[in-house]
Amino acid sequence: MSMRPIGGYFSLELSAFPEYHTNGIRLNSGRFGLEYILRCRKYTKVYVPYFTCDTAVDPIIKLGIAYEFYHINQDYHIVEDIHLNEGEALMYTNYWGLQTPYCKYLAQIYGRQLILDYTQAFFETPILGIDTFNSCRKFFGVPDGGYVFTESVADFQLEQDQSYTRMDSLVKRIDISPEAGYADFRKASEDFHHVDMCLMSKFTQRMMQSIDYAAIATRRCSNYEILRHALGGDSLPEGAVPMVFPYQTEKGQQLRQHLIQNKIFVAKYWPNVEEWSPIDSYEIWMANHILPLPIDQRYGEEDMKFIIDSILCFN
Repeated sequence: MSMRPIGGYFSLELSAFPEYHTNGIRLNSGRFGLEYILRCRKYTKVYVPYFTCDTAVDPIIKLGIAYEFYHINQDYHIVEDIHLNEGEALMYTNYWGLQTPYCKYLAQIYGRQLILDYTQAFFETPILGIDTFNSCRKFFGVPDGGYVFTESVADFQLEQDQSYTRMDSLVKRIDISPEAGYADFRKASEDFHHVDMCLMSKFTQRMMQSIDYAAIATRRCSNYEILRHALGGDSLPEGAVPMVFPYQTEKGQQLRQHLIQNKIFVAKYWPNVEEWSPIDSYEIWMANHILPLPIDQRYGEEDMKFIIDSILCFN
């Protein structure tokens, strides 16, 4: 019987809640979810959307798997009529956490040859029998982590990661400012290009067990609806918990800079699309004209009104 340490100095105080995903395989990063699936399934070719992050293609290239891009339209639906041969798969992103109905439609068509990227849809329950992966870091203040859901059995072993060296940005944001920790945040992101796939660290798992998921889901949905009523946009699908509010505007780059100047930090999803996609493609328009407005659990009604006022006064 192993002895649990008793006494001595305290560790970080964390609340205790049930872990949200208890039936997933815990990995050290969401980006490794796809690699895990590909190493298990041993596909020979994967169809990938143009409108996705370059880290989604990295594991495909790393494993020497052939891939082909496909287009989506303004509804985030696949434009091409893609027929999969044996040994091929199609990967689709649940954009902003709002495309679950379409994910279910694709699951009926492609079955077990479908891979769903839920890195923007942490709260969605994976579709039974469909390989799926998500990300912790896109939704919560944790250093790393992700879950993968698959019925395939791995023929490889993974070591457990350690996360304590990736905490600087999280602590500096509280103790100093968001700007003070941004370089550390970027460094932690870059470091994942040079680390191996591992199991989720004990520390990250413990942090994921300290989150009030119900309260976070309620706050995100409430903030989304405040923005939607003021700025327009699609209603939330039943049960959806969004990552951001995707605001479409013809003044994309100018408005992004205006918001950043007002300390409303709006990312660009994704700059790599301009390198991949044809110059006249809808994906390039999306990358430049959809602003992912923050609606997460750190903010409330007054913050949403500040975002709305900042946008309306610019327009």
